[in-house]
Amino acid sequence: MSTRLAAGVALGYPVAVIAGSFLEMPRLPLAWLALLILVLAWKALPVFGRAVMALALAMLVLLLGTEPAGKWLIYAVPVLIQGALAWLFARSLRPGSTPLITRYALAMGASDSPPVHRYTQRLTVAWALLCGGLALLSAVLAATVSTTTWALFANGINYMFLAALFMLEYPLRRRVLRDEPRAGFLPYLAALARADHRRILRQR
Repeated sequence: MSTRLAAGVALGYPVAVIAGSFLEMPRLPLAWLALLILVLAWKALPVFGRAVMALALAMLVLLLGTEPAGKWLIYAVPVLIQGALAWLFARSLRPGSTPLITRYALAMGASDSPPVHRYTQRLTVAWALLCGGLALLSAVLAATVSTTTWALFANGINYMFLAALFMLEYPLRRRVLRDEPRAGFLPYLAALARADHRRILRQR
């Protein structure tokens, strides 16, 4: 299946969680999660394997849809996602490793200068702290508030925090790194989309 389809299903998952909570349809987010897993694994599986996985996922949705285990599985997803992002950023801050944002900046044409390294290292720290904080808060809310309130935060508001940092950081960068090339926000997004993410993530 195409990358666009996988991205569309992934973007639809938070909506499915919120809708499932408001409509009291506990199987909806589980079914969407199962669909996402199937889409992501589709290319790596033979035809028979796809059929087996689809059947197994459908059975799990039916079995877990109204059980506490299914509810806690959905609770765990945003915690795992945010936790994984926090780990990814924090891991790149180890001694001897290049901070993740620094790798992206250099790969996208930024100068290999002390101001760029200093700014991007601090930005990597900020992303690690934000993602880690959101993961922790999602876990706390899962245990202390209603499912609807948790769904709105963990599958909506938290992504708004991430989007806000991403959007507000760009004009800040232009002020702090005045000597760096400026191509505009849309060209920056296009360059980010074209970046070799696998190679950048494998770097140290």
